[in-house]
Amino acid sequence: MDIDKGFSDFESLYMNHVQIVCNLIDANQMYAELGRGTGKTEMVMTPRIIRVCNDLPRELMFLVHKTYVALLTNVWPSIQASFSKMVTVNGHQRPLLEYGIDYVAGETKLPSHFLRPRFPLSMAKHSIVFRNGAHLQLVSSDQPESVAGRSAVHAFIEEMKHNSGEKLKSRLFPTLRGGGSEVRRSAYYAGITGVSDTARVDLGEDSWFEEYEQNMDKQLIDEIATVALSLNKSVYRQYALQKELRETKNPAVMEKIRLENQRLQHFIARWKPRLADMRRNAVFYMRASSFANKDILGPKFFKTQIETLDIDEFLTSICSVRHKEVTNKFFAAYNRERHQFKDSYIYNQIMRYSLKDHFTLSARFLQHYSKNDPLYVGYDPGHFQSLIVAQQKDFGQRLDIIKEFYAYVPEDQQELAKQFYEFFGADSVNKVIHLYPDRAGNKTKEQMEQITTDSKIMQHALENYGFTVVLYNENQGTIYHWQQFKLCLLLFSERTGYLPRVRIDENECPNLCSAILISPLKKTDGKIELDKSSEKKEALKRQAGLTTQLPSAMIYLLYGLYGDIAKNDLTSLPDDLPDNFTV
Repeated sequence: MDIDKGFSDFESLYMNHVQIVCNLIDANQMYAELGRGTGKTEMVMTPRIIRVCNDLPRELMFLVHKTYVALLTNVWPSIQASFSKMVTVNGHQRPLLEYGIDYVAGETKLPSHFLRPRFPLSMAKHSIVFRNGAHLQLVSSDQPESVAGRSAVHAFIEEMKHNSGEKLKSRLFPTLRGGGSEVRRSAYYAGITGVSDTARVDLGEDSWFEEYEQNMDKQLIDEIATVALSLNKSVYRQYALQKELRETKNPAVMEKIRLENQRLQHFIARWKPRLADMRRNAVFYMRASSFANKDILGPKFFKTQIETLDIDEFLTSICSVRHKEVTNKFFAAYNRERHQFKDSYIYNQIMRYSLKDHFTLSARFLQHYSKNDPLYVGYDPGHFQSLIVAQQKDFGQRLDIIKEFYAYVPEDQQELAKQFYEFFGADSVNKVIHLYPDRAGNKTKEQMEQITTDSKIMQHALENYGFTVVLYNENQGTIYHWQQFKLCLLLFSERTGYLPRVRIDENECPNLCSAILISPLKKTDGKIELDKSSEKKEALKRQAGLTTQLPSAMIYLLYGLYGDIAKNDLTSLPDDLPDNFTV
């Protein structure tokens, strides 16, 4: 479909029921909370982008995600792949949109046949421009100030659950005010399109968009559906009549076609502006599970999901059942607002890259990384193994956890070391790594021997990439779960003068941040333990953000660094447990 010709040609597409409804209603504000595998980007977001851009030539829109890194490496490549999907138009195969003909991305010089945007592009390297001059500017919600002074006509938000609702509402949404009187007549003016699967509040995801479900006028939506169906049938009937007219020479038939076409034109002219008015004032909220796409996904998909996901994850990501925050956490004093930081990236370097460039994230783009300082690494070995990387700041008064890595069988320490080198190797001046593996001596002799073996393999794998690795925790005494609990309580409550402030990069350690919030505490014979049962329930490929693997690696790091400093406080049972815990 040409971006400036609307529906002059008809595409043959398959859509499931949910996708059909989203594209039919097409309200000014559309929020789609859809389960995994429902085609949120390809069949909901992409057609919506094309329709909005068709209706608002030369105008500016925003394409939004939590971080600019995600926009460059994930969001835009997915949308561009949807643009390149082959469709059948009038019996012929062609891309949905063709690069250089229908749109360009990251170009400072536009093709000669393109209409020029209403205002000069302020960020041409980070804009997608369509042939009618409509253009998308990439915006990250962790940098809402990037839209200061800009006025757009529509916002497209990918993965709403990863964005801060407060920042979107206070800084981004007020900028949806651009355009003149003609633009304001569009049904899409000052509108919002958002897609996401269901937010897991217990993992720290933001469920801000759920409140808009209450703003939907169901009667208005039903009326929009009725009118839209009639209009769509009329437009398609006109298309069929044109084909019939080309194929006949019978005057009587031609007159009949002319009269029917005249009636259809009158109907469309009467109801099209009315439908636009209805859509302009409508909020549409679609919530559906993955079962909406069951005909395409097939029964094997759901069988695999129920076998590999725990019940909470299955209900949320597949069934779109909303999950609330858990209690009885092992990290009782942890507060994601206090202990996680969002200013992860050096954006003045990242912004030098164009959408045409191949961008690969490495340590040099991290705001909280120093290439001259050593790296402190917690290591949890096993079938699922992980590394948690940190650096000390402010003369030891702060510990910033800046990166997570993980691998699972058949991948081994060599793969984990490769990931580490590719991210840190080329950018580090200081090649020293302080490696802290599991030192919990309350394991069997065989387990400890395996941990020691794995740790030394990890050490040698990193040293093969030119790092100097100092391995700790060999032959250490027994460390009990309650001691780990007490140390984390002291660190995250920040009530001591001798322990540092711990901060975690929520963008580069997303699985660690999620897993901390759902790491449960259990008591066995009155003894505090970290409940690791999730590690047996979850499949290896699902363990990163849903089990205690990554938090365990962090604990080994924290205890290795500060266990001896806090020794006096860790020799007795906790005396300041939260109210809902007893010993």
